[in-house]
Amino acid sequence: MHDNYSHIEDGIAYIDENIPGSEEQSNEYTSLMEMYNSQLVHSCSCSEKCNESNCDCLKISGGANYTSELGSHILKLYKIKNENVDFTYPVIECSEYCKCFENCGNRLVQNGPIETLYVTTCKQKSIGLGLFTSQFIGKGTFICEYAGEVITKSEAVRRHQYNEKNCNMNYIFCLNEHVNNTTIQTFIDPRMFGNIGRYINHSCEPKSVIIPVRVNSPIPKLAVFSCVDIFPNEEITCDYGADNLISSISQDLNKVKMCLCGSKMCRGYMPYNVY
Repeated sequence: MHDNYSHIEDGIAYIDENIPGSEEQSNEYTSLMEMYNSQLVHSCSCSEKCNESNCDCLKISGGANYTSELGSHILKLYKIKNENVDFTYPVIECSEYCKCFENCGNRLVQNGPIETLYVTTCKQKSIGLGLFTSQFIGKGTFICEYAGEVITKSEAVRRHQYNEKNCNMNYIFCLNEHVNNTTIQTFIDPRMFGNIGRYINHSCEPKSVIIPVRVNSPIPKLAVFSCVDIFPNEEITCDYGADNLISSISQDLNKVKMCLCGSKMCRGYMPYNVY
């Protein structure tokens, strides 16, 4: 992982990747730590570069995860093209336990964020800080990970309630994955421990999406990919309430906050997560 960024705010620890949340005395936390410390059981034995016919990682992924634009060194997310289908395969990258080369073509998110990002105050100053790019980012490009503390559902609810009571910004991201009629939830909180991804603001007309990508661990990385072309000095945004990525929007209007994204598609309020 190559990450040369840092925080411009005091009191926030910069981390390159997810870390375990504070210790809890519960079976839920024990189970989460067992997942965190375990590794995926498969690895590939490809001699050099991986392809769909011989790579076990790509077979589990249902084919190539990434594809290169002709004449470009940039790898793009292949599965964004299949966003309208009912069933999608997981995105599994090759890991340190695979025998393929580092440039096998199935290693992207693990290499860290792109180098064009910067944090500054948004045009709408009441929003605060936001994440921007100094150079053009083509559609489908991996931008960065949304990294923070991996916490249990119980801890996520406790922190959410604490943030509401104390009027704190809530950064907790709940990823819902539906597998065999079961919902797998992953909770990431970068409020005090996080990377450059914590500065991504909400927009009802987002410029990026978050895709779960697994690199050796059952716990996915929350990988941010551009879903449109992003031009120099534009803000990188994400829809906090995308139905397939974040849990349902609350109908309790007393808890809904006004949305300040200013897009033509603005819904007028911020999504409110119900875990």
